[in-house]
Parts: sequence; C-alpha cells; structure tokens
Amino acid sequence: MSVAVLRELQALQGIGDQILDALVPRARLLQLAAGQHLLRRGEPNLRVYILLSGLLRVELDDSPLAYIEQGETVGELSLLAGSSATATVAAEKPAQLLVLDEETFWWLAESSHEFSVGLLVRLAKRLRSNNDAVQESIVLRRQFEQAALSDALTGFRNRRWLDQTLPRIIQRHLHASEPLCIAMMDIDHFKQINDGYGHAAGDAVLLQVGQLVRANLRPADSAARIGGEEFVLILPQTLLPGAISAVERLREAVASASFNYDGRLLPQVTVSLGLVALERGANPQKLLAQADDALYTAKQSGRNRTEWPGR
Repeated sequence: MSVAVLRELQALQGIGDQILDALVPRARLLQLAAGQHLLRRGEPNLRVYILLSGLLRVELDDSPLAYIEQGETVGELSLLAGSSATATVAAEKPAQLLVLDEETFWWLAESSHEFSVGLLVRLAKRLRSNNDAVQESIVLRRQFEQAALSDALTGFRNRRWLDQTLPRIIQRHLHASEPLCIAMMDIDHFKQINDGYGHAAGDAVLLQVGQLVRANLRPADSAARIGGEEFVLILPQTLLPGAISAVERLREAVASASFNYDGRLLPQVTVSLGLVALERGANPQKLLAQADDALYTAKQSGRNRTEWPGR
C-alpha cells in the first residue's frame, strides 16, 4: 500500500502526505471473495472500511438496498454510535478494502481536519438519502392505504373503509346530538345490463352513476361502493326530510339521464334507495340493516323509488 494509492481515494481526499505516510503502517488490507460477508446486521462492528476495488452490496432482509463503489466507506455509523451494524454488507464482486480499526480511525479524525470534514459530508449525504427513502416509503404507504380503502372503478370508498369509519361517524354524531342519515342505494336490474351488453357496459353505467352521485351530493356527504351495484350514502348533520330531498334529487337525476356505451344507447337506468335516520342507541350494523330493509321495500314496491321506516 502506497501513499499514491491512498491519495486517490475519495475518503482520503485533501489529507497531507505526512499523515498518509503515518497511515500506511497503521492500516491493513482485506480481500473478500464474491458473496463473502463483511458486516452482518445486528453484529458488533468497530472498524471502518474503505473500498479500494470491487463492489459491495448493502442488504436489508436479504434484499439489496444499496451498493458501495470504489473509494467509498462503510462501517463508520456503527463505529461512531458504538452499536451493531444496521445492515448486512457483502461483496458483490471480489473486493479489496483498507481496514481502519477504532484506534486508527480516531487518530486519523484528530490528525486531519480534511478527513473529519469529509466524513461529516458523507454522513450528511447518507442521512439525506435515508430521509428521502423514508419520505418515499411514507408516500407509498399512504398510496397503498388509499388504494386499500377505495374502489378502483368508481373512486368511491369501499366496504373496508365503511367498516372502519362508520362507527366513528355514528359515535361523533351521537355524542354531539347531531342528525345523521344513511342511504343504501342499488342500481335496478343491473345484472340485465351486464348479461345483455357485457361487463364493460356495466362498468360504464357504474361510472356514470358515480358521477351523478358526486354531482348531487354535498361536499360533506360520503359515498361507498360496497358491492357490485350497491352503494352506501352518508349524509352528516342532516335530518330525515332533508335527506329525503337529497336522495330523491339523485334518484330523479339518474332516471332522467341517458346512458351510452360504445356508441350504443343503453336502456333506462334507475336506482332504488333505502333511507334511515340515526337514533339514540343505534350501531353501524343496526343502521345498515334498517337501510337495507328499506331498500328491499323499495325494490318490492316497483323499484326506482326511495323508502324509509314509517313512510
């Protein structure tokens, strides 16, 4: 190992030849075969390694996380923290490394301002990269959570969201003594559309009905698709008369709309609704069951209508 070789290493840039001369006998060389481990996650490490040649692979749970190239360092975080290695490092290709034990590392840090500054810069970049990775993972997690709680076709919430959220909505309204209405809505004879025109036409109908729901509900209202053609509408802070007006407006909008698919006019589409108002002592299961019973009554009474208890 010569001073000329050390001088070319990124981790040792700017260090004077006198310090590099003193470093040569203090450091040692290490050879790794491809696949051989340098560090193992959870095991103690009191050395810093500078890669002279080859390529190292950083692993987390057996999955490649990053690669360390010639001139870069590994091991300083666990040495500085006095902790075990936070990831596994292995040779992706045959590698040669310069090994600095704990005593040599601290001697070099105290002897060379340039080395210390370079170390801080590398650590800052590494932490910045980790922060970016964490931020990306948070964004991805939120996207996955959003996907898990949404219906892919209509963009409405789904059954899982309803099961998670409706209890809180009910509890909040009961606690505040505020009115709340729930409607169960079903597209009439939807199976006939699927059977007669194909599932793509059925999807087009679902999308257009969804657009009409959005256009006729208030921003504070919520909709969830809980089955093939079945929806739940949540109307917060709404008394039964106001809810009746709202869902009737929606029902009439659907009945008067023209539905087309692939240049063909589809048969008239209508919806039936069962509406129920929140009462003291109600729970999600009871409320949805009451709305479903009212929906059944609407269908048995000829469809394209709204029913509610006591009508």
